[in-house]
Formats: sequence, C-alpha cells, structure tokens
Amino acid sequence: MQQNELIADETSSIPPSKQVGWFEESIPIRGCKLSLVDIKNIYEELSAINRAYGETIVATLPKNPEMSDAEWEQHVGYLLQDAFCLTVSIRGERDQQLYGEDAQVFTSDSLPNPIKSIYFNNITAWRRNANNTDPQNRIEVFLDFSKPALFDPSSLVSEPTPNASEVTVRADDMMYFRAVRQVIDTKLMTQRTWYGAIHRSFAYDVGMWTIALPAGLILATHYMELWLPSEGNLAAYRWAFFLYSVGLVLIGYRFLNSYVKWAFPVNLLSDNQDKALRHRLALGAIFVWLAYKAADAIYELLPLAT
Repeated sequence: MQQNELIADETSSIPPSKQVGWFEESIPIRGCKLSLVDIKNIYEELSAINRAYGETIVATLPKNPEMSDAEWEQHVGYLLQDAFCLTVSIRGERDQQLYGEDAQVFTSDSLPNPIKSIYFNNITAWRRNANNTDPQNRIEVFLDFSKPALFDPSSLVSEPTPNASEVTVRADDMMYFRAVRQVIDTKLMTQRTWYGAIHRSFAYDVGMWTIALPAGLILATHYMELWLPSEGNLAAYRWAFFLYSVGLVLIGYRFLNSYVKWAFPVNLLSDNQDKALRHRLALGAIFVWLAYKAADAIYELLPLAT
C-alpha cells in the first residue's frame, strides 16, 4: 500500500447522514511590523502544532503487512516529515520566488530583497500524500509587504489601504483551532505599528476635514490679504485666488496622503532594505514646515480679527 493511500484512507468521504462540524476563521493582518525572526518563530510554532496533528493521524494508520517493523517505523517517520510540514513561498518585488519546507528558508542566502510577500500552509504537503485531498485541519498564512501606489488616482479614497495579508484557519478539532489562534494572537497581532490608523477606513476624510481643509483656508486667507489686499488694483481676483489656493492645498494633501501611505506601508518587514527611512525623514520635514507655515499664518491673522 502506497503512502498516499495510507493517509487517504483516513480522510475517506463521510456518509451523508453524518453531521459534521468545524471551526473556521479568516483573520486580516493589518498594521503589523515584523522581522524575519518573528515570522520564523511563528512558522516554527505553527509547525509544532501541525506536527502534533500529524502524529495523531499516523498513529491510527494500519501497518502495511508487507513491511517489517523497522521499515514501517521509517515509513511513518517519512510521512510525518513529508506530509505534515508547512511549505513556504517567499516572493520579491520583481517576482523572484524562493520555496522551502522548513524554517531554514527564512535564513537562506537566496532570499529576495526586498520581500513582497510570504505565504505558508500545511495543505500543499498533505495533498501530495493524500490523493490531492485537503487535511481536516488547515492553516494558511499570507503576509503582504507590498506598498500602495505613490499617487493613487482611485476615487475610493475613503476605503482602507488595500492589503491581502490574512491568516485562514479551518479545523475540525477545537483544540487545534485554539492553539493556532493563540499563536496568531500572541506572536503576530501584538507586533503593531504606531501609524496603523492612517490605513483605516475614512482616514483620508478625517485628515482632510481636520487638517488639510482648515490649513488650506488659513493659508489662502493669509496670502490673499498679503498679495491681493482689498484696496489694491487686483482686488477683483481675490476670491478666485482664494478658491484656487484652497483647491491646490487639497490636491497637495491628496498627494501627501498617498506619499505617507507609500512610505509607511500597511505591514512592514523590518528586514526589507527599501531605503524608506529617507522618505520618512522627508515627510517629517514637510510636516514640520507645514505646521510652521500654518502657525505663522494664524499669528499674522490675529490682528485682523481684533
């Protein structure tokens, strides 16, 4: 009897009259800062959970009468190693790919840089040993470290920043489900970034109404009074200047918003050497300058209000 037949026998079809229950959840992963060491630790803990699941499966397999005890033990060990591992696929920004079946892949010299995504699951290894069927307890982890466009022309600015990172767990065994969920909660979801709120729904709208629009109104009023005084020869153009100035500030905010989301992506892999630090420093300088100009404009407008 072949190895794929052995596992397939354990996952034979269930009679239609039998009730079946399972636990399933898809967990979005957003606003996380991770290193390859962090991801390797998560991989190893999930591998240990899956290995324990494999030991319960192979313990119930009927011994092949054509094999000696030593041959059978060797065969069971092979199944545990080959069918109950988590396969890993690491993709780079230029679609370079690195595939592995153990934790050593995360320390390989062949890792692409920067890394765009990391995906691992316990399905691929199982299928090749079980007539292409799925295991009863399944794990899929997809971590997306890609960046949004530097300038997004989409009209859906109120939507959260697109990111496909997700952990999917589907298990017949409640203990298996809880063990996986605990690893995700304690090892993955705790690695939060401080800027995650900028990628949420309506973050653009909040920034526009609380920062960009007030700043635009203040700056437009300030420079309208400075360059086009009401007693001057160009007074007729004051309100045209005002409206266009506010519009330009809002367009600048739209670009700055995209720039910020590009420099501070949804999920960050600290091992990626993508030179984003210089962009973050540039953004810091821009925000400091804008804050100074807004404060200066408010200070100069105060005498006009009295």
